[in-house]
Amino acid sequence: MKLEALTLDQCQTVRIWRNDCLETLRTPYPLTEEQQEAFYRDVVCNRNSQHRYFAIVDDSYVVSKEDSTVKEYYFFGMGGITNIQWENRIGEISLILHQEQRGQGIGIKAVDLLLDQAFNYLNLHTVFGECYRCNPAWEFWQKVTGKYCGFAKTGYLDLPNRKYWQGEYYDSLCFSIDKEDFNNHGST
Repeated sequence: MKLEALTLDQCQTVRIWRNDCLETLRTPYPLTEEQQEAFYRDVVCNRNSQHRYFAIVDDSYVVSKEDSTVKEYYFFGMGGITNIQWENRIGEISLILHQEQRGQGIGIKAVDLLLDQAFNYLNLHTVFGECYRCNPAWEFWQKVTGKYCGFAKTGYLDLPNRKYWQGEYYDSLCFSIDKEDFNNHGST
């Protein structure tokens, strides 16, 4: 598995996945094709943006049926380091995988790749994240935090009643991983 430049078509595919899980997001409203295209143009393709998004793809490839010279990679999802504060060397991790790919170990590999990108290419010191309890990935992010921090030092914090969705409040899991945590407990 590897990170690749994100294409507009992949970004539009992620829009569909995203719109199917609105309860897990900070911005719980569906996006249109036009909004996603503007996001792609203004954020993904903008080298001055405080966000770095990537396609998460299989590093083996299949040859395109239409053109045998074109390599096609299987697209697992989109990940990124967002809300980067360059002066503080921190950024937020973002990950969305196709529903069929969840629970197969792809997420942890994707996080390893994203953290490697954050610490070894973007020269960040800390990566943070947040997950709401209504998100099926809650336990996944606890596992990720445990892998790198052992729930100590940096670790995570449960914040009560952080997300309101359809008449209910949900807790939030906030976590951070430092470069030292990654280097000591990083990719497997």
